[in-house]
Amino acid sequence: MVSAPSRKQIVSQLRKYTPRTMDRAVAYNRRTDDNSVNAVSWISYSSVGAARQLDALADALEAKGGWADALGGAVAYEMFADQLSFFWHRQFRQEFANSPQPLRLMDWEPMTTTMALGFVLGWREQATYQGYLVAAVLNRDYHLAVGYDERHRRANAFMLRLFANWRSDGTGHAFPLWASSVPVYEQLIERWRTADPGEVQQMLLEACDHHLAEGGPDKKNKYFDFGDDRLARVPLEIIMVLRLREFEGLANPKLDHALMEAPFDTLPRGVAVPAADEYMRGTLARAKTDWPQFESATALETVKAAARAAG
Repeated sequence: MVSAPSRKQIVSQLRKYTPRTMDRAVAYNRRTDDNSVNAVSWISYSSVGAARQLDALADALEAKGGWADALGGAVAYEMFADQLSFFWHRQFRQEFANSPQPLRLMDWEPMTTTMALGFVLGWREQATYQGYLVAAVLNRDYHLAVGYDERHRRANAFMLRLFANWRSDGTGHAFPLWASSVPVYEQLIERWRTADPGEVQQMLLEACDHHLAEGGPDKKNKYFDFGDDRLARVPLEIIMVLRLREFEGLANPKLDHALMEAPFDTLPRGVAVPAADEYMRGTLARAKTDWPQFESATALETVKAAARAAG
């Protein structure tokens, strides 16, 4: 068992990243990219969104004001990137059905983190879409193998399974046994809707203990549930449970725990979903022009159907 690094250590790591630009999105929008097959471009949104997320989470861990709004801008880009990537993975397998290497580049771990961050921000509609999208990616085998076959992020699997349990509409993915090997997560899947705040408090405090025990940095052949620096001291799965209980009209307990320091000692306020900016509008314009089926292929009902498929 290891202990999670301190907030100060985590913030130092989060601030160390290579700046990203929107150059690829600009080239795509202007049609100056080298793109003979009109592949939809999402890399700029993914990389810039991830960098903004690092800053926003570092601000949160330093209890700085405005972190939630900054996080909203990051999550909006990341959700947009995932939608674009999902479309192109779907389209690639139709356009190049005989390819010996079907496209498989989506990373279900950060996608699930993005979903949970959406719930942290109070984005019920957008986070719900993202949850369906992650399940669809897993069920259609669009995901990177390493994140699924090696790292075994049981907390990410828990959050996606919690989402499926909340929806109760057939959504889900048939994870291997590693996903259900944390007893407190299994208890929460079964009992998170309990009307007894004391019972849910006990489970969540145990989950907080698990979080800190699994917050060590990943090593070459050893992965932790919260080995990603972004999550080591951010109680993402705890806040997701509290937010879903809020959505269900259930009372939430107070959690006195080292993981739940400000600003996470209370359920974060909801923030507005930022409007699409000029980059996003330009990318959508080209994608819809090149691929008239874009809207139907990424519509909620289409994604839900894939999310309900047998995994």
